[in-house]
Amino acid sequence: MPEGLQKSANNFKERSGKHKGILDPINAARQFQLNRYLPSAGLAPFVEHYWIIHWDLRGQPPYVSQVLPYPSVNVAFSADRVWITGVATGMYEYTVEGVGLIVGAMFKPGGFYAFWQRPIATLTDKTLEAIKVFPGATDGFRQALLELPDDTRRVSRVEELLSAQHPTSDRNVAFINSIIEAVASDRDLRTVERVARQFHVSERTLQHLFQKYVGVGLKWVIMRYRLIDAAERAARLPKPNWAAIAAELGYGDQAHFINDFRNMIGKSPLQYMQSIHS
Repeated sequence: MPEGLQKSANNFKERSGKHKGILDPINAARQFQLNRYLPSAGLAPFVEHYWIIHWDLRGQPPYVSQVLPYPSVNVAFSADRVWITGVATGMYEYTVEGVGLIVGAMFKPGGFYAFWQRPIATLTDKTLEAIKVFPGATDGFRQALLELPDDTRRVSRVEELLSAQHPTSDRNVAFINSIIEAVASDRDLRTVERVARQFHVSERTLQHLFQKYVGVGLKWVIMRYRLIDAAERAARLPKPNWAAIAAELGYGDQAHFINDFRNMIGKSPLQYMQSIHS
């Protein structure tokens, strides 16, 4: 493995204990191990991180993991298949049972465009056989990947697969990610209008860029980060003040916040908190 990839993988792994975006993170951490690894410099403009899940539930019932996905495309390698998942606008579920592992790559918002070269909105809420984008993602490649003895070698092999496509950097992807980073960290950026004003671009331009490169609108991205933040607080705090959290996340009233939370997760904030702490 290249030295740069080895170092970045180790550094990222040290920071990967938090199951961000995974609902019921406390129980999930008991059911499987999730490791994340940074890409090498050549793929950093396109790949957010690689993720590898290990589990051993022999003698135990299957576990259904529920995730609030980020606005990203993923490619995953399991014992059964290799597939690409577009941005999921709802909650995503995956069942793990027996013993096994999954190797995946999460692309940066917009980063998959370099490989797909078509509007990413055409993949939203859809899956696609990976071989249609990555010719090397054959069954033989998948089997050899999963048989490798450690995570760093698996990451290196996936890097080789992606690098073989010779993706070209696109300044729009960097611009989109600067917007998303700002939305995730600055709660004052609560509307598309505010984002457009801060980044000196029209709302129409933002709409076009996000549909083409990300697959969903910026308004959806803003709401998703709000709800991921709220779900993480429910897992972390014994008695969250939901009225205060709704206000901090930019909601004009608590009822609107509760409605969005229920529509996305299927439970009210209180019901969700009770379910993960029971």
